[in-house]
Amino acid sequence: MYSRLVSWSRFLYLAGIVLATVAVIPTAWFPFQLAKVAIFSFVLAASVVLFVLGGGARELLKTHGFYLALLIAALPVSYLFSLLFSTDASLAFTGLGIETDTIVFVTLASLAFLFSFVLFRTLRMVKLLSTVVFWTLVGAVAFQAIVVLFGTSLVPFQIFADRSVNVIGKWNDLGLAAGLLVMFLLVQAEMGHNTTLRRIILSVSAFLIAVLLGVINFALAWAFILAFSIALGVVKVLAIRKAAAQEQAPANQGMAKLIPWYAVAGAVVATLFLLFGGSFNSALTKVLPVSSLEVRPSFASTLDVIGQARDGSLGRALIGTGPNTFGESWLAHKPAEVNQSLFWNLDFNVGFSTFVTAFGTVGLIGILAWLVPLFLVLLAIVRVMRLSVLSREEKIAGTSIAIASLFLLASILLYVPSASMIILAFVLSGATFGFLWRQGQAGATEDAVPAQSGFMKISSIAAMLVLVVVSAAIGFTVDRRFFAELSTQRAQYALGQGNIEKGFTLIAQAQGIEKDRNNVRLEVDAGNLRLQQIAADTKTPAVDLQAQFASVLTATIDAGKEATAMYPKDYQQHLSFARVYDFLSSLKIEGAYDSAKQYYSEAQKLNPNNPEIALALARLEAAKGNIAASQEQITRALTLKPNYTDAILFVVQLNVANNDIPNAIRAATAATQTAPGVAPIWFELGLLYYAAGDTKSAIPALEKSISIVADYANAKYFLGLSYYAEKRTSDAQKQFEELEKTNTENAEVKLILSNIRAGLPAFQAAQPPVSTNPVERTTAPLP
Repeated sequence: MYSRLVSWSRFLYLAGIVLATVAVIPTAWFPFQLAKVAIFSFVLAASVVLFVLGGGARELLKTHGFYLALLIAALPVSYLFSLLFSTDASLAFTGLGIETDTIVFVTLASLAFLFSFVLFRTLRMVKLLSTVVFWTLVGAVAFQAIVVLFGTSLVPFQIFADRSVNVIGKWNDLGLAAGLLVMFLLVQAEMGHNTTLRRIILSVSAFLIAVLLGVINFALAWAFILAFSIALGVVKVLAIRKAAAQEQAPANQGMAKLIPWYAVAGAVVATLFLLFGGSFNSALTKVLPVSSLEVRPSFASTLDVIGQARDGSLGRALIGTGPNTFGESWLAHKPAEVNQSLFWNLDFNVGFSTFVTAFGTVGLIGILAWLVPLFLVLLAIVRVMRLSVLSREEKIAGTSIAIASLFLLASILLYVPSASMIILAFVLSGATFGFLWRQGQAGATEDAVPAQSGFMKISSIAAMLVLVVVSAAIGFTVDRRFFAELSTQRAQYALGQGNIEKGFTLIAQAQGIEKDRNNVRLEVDAGNLRLQQIAADTKTPAVDLQAQFASVLTATIDAGKEATAMYPKDYQQHLSFARVYDFLSSLKIEGAYDSAKQYYSEAQKLNPNNPEIALALARLEAAKGNIAASQEQITRALTLKPNYTDAILFVVQLNVANNDIPNAIRAATAATQTAPGVAPIWFELGLLYYAAGDTKSAIPALEKSISIVADYANAKYFLGLSYYAEKRTSDAQKQFEELEKTNTENAEVKLILSNIRAGLPAFQAAQPPVSTNPVERTTAPLP
């Protein structure tokens, strides 16, 4: 009965691995990665309970290498130690959604390593694990290949609206999965017992996956394939030489038989894609319209942010700024050049890689702990190579799982893989260490547990309690956050659809499960939307509206105070609350202006490099009539981001409001002479002429801005409108046709283009929020 429970535990754990890799529910509001972590944590807890009930804890304590495997505990311990000195402890345990740099996640990953270590230490079990992982990856990659080839029409689910959406995670995560699958195939082709037909199947499969990798175009995956193909080739050559030395193969066999052809082929193909992958990808994507963009801070900018956050402190170098605090460091020390890019408004919570991020958050002690799985796997590989005790089947299984674990561990060092991929890395590395370390030990082929002393019995009971309590606590914490986030995202989706009442209901449901920084901020945002809705209501009696407004206002202010008190270092809480008071200030409610300014200023302290906050303050001051203060903030916004179109638009609106367009045009003209190569200045000049109704003069300035920055979308937008106003219909149509290609989902661009083609006024049949005069809007027409 006991051994049966352990077997059930193993098979349940395998099911958890599969689900954590590919599980998905096709809805727009489903928390994709968090769901994978939640499923795995739940299954892990259930597996641990079955394992303990089956007497597995005794088996764990007697497993060869157990005390070495316990070194994995250094990872959560280092995070707990860093927590004691964290700059923001509220982020340490669960963060926003169990990020990979949190205490809960690293504890879960460490448990996955330890559990795999004891469950998959025999040849049969390692083969079972490898087979499960292999076919899971095959399913994920085959599914994506079908979507890429035939489009999303074959997948009638909302979340698969784009060919790059996949069941693994990010687009580059799919690249890692495909690269890992290639390595599984190469190991089998190089070292397995293969018939000619089997070799053909393996070769064709590897080729097809290589084509998919060409579409994905993730250089790091090709670099890993190159490195591990070389490693595989070395292993194969050593195996051939050893066989020859033992006279298991002819010593004088031909040179061709000594060459690991499949490994060489893998290395050559990987090299070609590293050199010419961009050209190949361009050719493929012309046939298969796949587009995906993934951004992360560079290695240099990550180290720069980390260095500034430490401020020369040796203590911070050792223990970091605290678990999961890279996002706050990024906000405080974001490189100035980032604001000039398309990604200026992204708040990065991780840096160049998971490993480098940890270097900043948990310091030198933390990254040494992150290296423990890699150290144990390499230690086991070196040991087993020195002992030379593996049979042919064990070599194939050991090589396959060792390369797989090292492949994924390397991705942690050099990339930011999704949580599910990191969990898989720890699962495979734990199994690799357990299997390889067991080889050559006395009784390595036996599973019987000898009679235990009193001390060992006590230790077994303690181990059972620790395993059950820790795994259950992690499972409960993760799953509670998952269900809270599920309701939060459903609420956000409902609010986006205009269903505010349903949004409030779901927010209350989320907070009933667990209050976190996402749902408390969403409550404030929902309250602000409701206040605006009530203020715009012209049908309900005034008395009823006043009562509703007062009730919602009280609840929203209470929610805002609670949110900012719970998370005082989260700028978004202050920003959301400031927007509430900003709206109240526009209604001339006493004290609202001062409160809005207070919370905007607090948000600005926490995120000093965000031009959006400076623009919000500029608008607030302008509405209050404080022109000097407004000018100061708009100057700050444009200093942080000279090409900030919304800020330029606001400057033009100020000039229009003050009837000062002629002077503004003269100033902008002078600026273009001083800095003739700065596109935003030419755009501002063209916009001023457009606002003044002089579209003829606007055209040269806008054309000049586009000649400097060819993809200046808003300049093209206003240039197209200016052309149309000057009866240059074909030129106007050309501008909006180009905009349509780069803004395929923009209904306003489609409307204007349709009207131009029909010879109608540009904004004919426009519906709010689209207005007939785009200069009057608070945000630019195009992102």
